[in-house]
Amino acid sequence: MLQSNIDILYKYVDIVRLNRYTAKMKWLNYHHLLYFKTIATEGSISKASQKLNVGQPALSAQLKTLEESLGHRLFERKNRTLIITPAGKAALIYANEIYNKGQELLEVFHQQSFTEKLHINIGALDSIPKSLITKMIEFTRGLGDIQVKVLEGRGDELLRELHSHQIDLLISNYSAPAGSYHGVYSRALGKVQVNFYGAKKYKKLIKTFPESLNDQPIILPTVHSKLREDIDYYFNNKKIFFEKIAEVQDTSVQKLLAVDGEGLIAVPEFSIKGSVFEKELFFIGSLENVFEEFWLISAKRTISNPVVSKLMKNFKFTF
Repeated sequence: MLQSNIDILYKYVDIVRLNRYTAKMKWLNYHHLLYFKTIATEGSISKASQKLNVGQPALSAQLKTLEESLGHRLFERKNRTLIITPAGKAALIYANEIYNKGQELLEVFHQQSFTEKLHINIGALDSIPKSLITKMIEFTRGLGDIQVKVLEGRGDELLRELHSHQIDLLISNYSAPAGSYHGVYSRALGKVQVNFYGAKKYKKLIKTFPESLNDQPIILPTVHSKLREDIDYYFNNKKIFFEKIAEVQDTSVQKLLAVDGEGLIAVPEFSIKGSVFEKELFFIGSLENVFEEFWLISAKRTISNPVVSKLMKNFKFTF
């Protein structure tokens, strides 16, 4: 009986010690991190409120609780605008990692695979030829059982998502702007000559190219692309006046319009090689000193993705 009471006493002492230990620990609330991540990504509490379907007062309170828990302000409020602080930027890196791991945990148990699966989120500008994106996916899959997710969009949006670690790697047709984002690195894949292509009815333009482009229907990239700037400069320099049919950033849409005979397109040969082989499109002429260059862009992160490291070092593409 005495021994039994002593055992009970020791168990009680252990429980007291545990309670004292846990009282000293700081616990992170997963929802607090999710709310903070969404506020940082959306840029305001009101937009985050709409996305999360959570009231603004509740979001503000949860953000305040997280800031008190961490002991640092995560945002500065200036003229009704939230400006993320250096502490907030550091917290966002970890919040993105924790959120991604949480999503991966749910996926593993949903699929009942119970193994950690390598994955990579790749961003690609709308203007990147689909053949280049396809080769990137094939190369990545060749490295092992890796889950690949591709997100297409505008360069400024994708650079922000790369910097906040929502994507791991970016395929671009220009390098990361110097000084815009700390810890962002670019590697050139190569550059390729840009040519004009068109349907069969435009073959007559070959003989007197580029003067023959005068008054011809042209399908151009949108104004925010570097290639568009180079094409505009080329036309101005040659004093060529054309008919602008459409401005399209997606090279696949450009190709479809050109195949239908709507107008001429200026693209690298590798991006429409299949259509040239099938004689849907024909080479009209090369734009002198106009090239398109392609880049891989990555961002430094606390927990490195081994797949990104291999792609940045080893991926090559034959143009």
